[in-house]
Amino acid sequence: MAATTTQPAHPAAGAQPADSTSPPTSLVGSIALMLRFSGVMAAMLATASLPGSSLFAVREITVQGAQNVSPAAIVARSGLRPGDPRFAVSPVRVARTVETLPRVARAWIHLALDGRVTIEVVERRAHAAVPFHGRYLILDRTGFVMDSRPSAGRLPVVTTDRFSPPWMQMGDRLPDARIHLAIDALDEVPQAVVGPGTKMRADGAGDLILVTPDGITVRLGPLRGLRERAAVLHQILEAIRGRRLAVDYLDLRFSGNVVMRPASANRGGERR
Repeated sequence: MAATTTQPAHPAAGAQPADSTSPPTSLVGSIALMLRFSGVMAAMLATASLPGSSLFAVREITVQGAQNVSPAAIVARSGLRPGDPRFAVSPVRVARTVETLPRVARAWIHLALDGRVTIEVVERRAHAAVPFHGRYLILDRTGFVMDSRPSAGRLPVVTTDRFSPPWMQMGDRLPDARIHLAIDALDEVPQAVVGPGTKMRADGAGDLILVTPDGITVRLGPLRGLRERAAVLHQILEAIRGRRLAVDYLDLRFSGNVVMRPASANRGGERR
């Protein structure tokens, strides 16, 4: 009986033997996933650290527009300091904080990419003074209290009967409509009439009375129509002074008419 020999099967031609050194597919995927995760985390950490970087910090703070308020006071009120993170600066919030200074009417904050911060301000301008508790409150044209001084200086004075505001704070608008009426009246009479020592008083009925620095009293009447009634006031006052007339008062309350009352004899012609 012939013996049969079984030959081992040979691999197909061209087949490559398996590489015992190659890692399993699952391991390669895990490594790739870990690398991607590490890259994302590194990017996030780098992004988070940017605002705190010196490249993104406030480097310099300058002030523009300040004339009567010191730039140092404005910077101090803003709360900004060199080294602060630039991304943490809110221009609107900082501007509103600077505007709490009594002499500052408006403020703007400009941020530059190189870290420079510019604080631009518009100051209030002194327009009138009102006597209060032995001192003078300095007001701007809108009636905001911007300062307190021992004298009115070269400012006109506005007054009213029994002036006693329920509250008063620097940087706030005086809560007395009569004072605002007197301030408005200063703009309605000829500017040649208004000067240091001029007094403008508003009474409870809303009538206005002006007293010149040399003591001539002028009854102006209500604010409405005052500009037309007072158009010739400067010429009338100059005529009175030129002739050295002594008068008790001028009355401009009636449109188209100027009433002049001579000083009474027992007063010796003294003006008041």
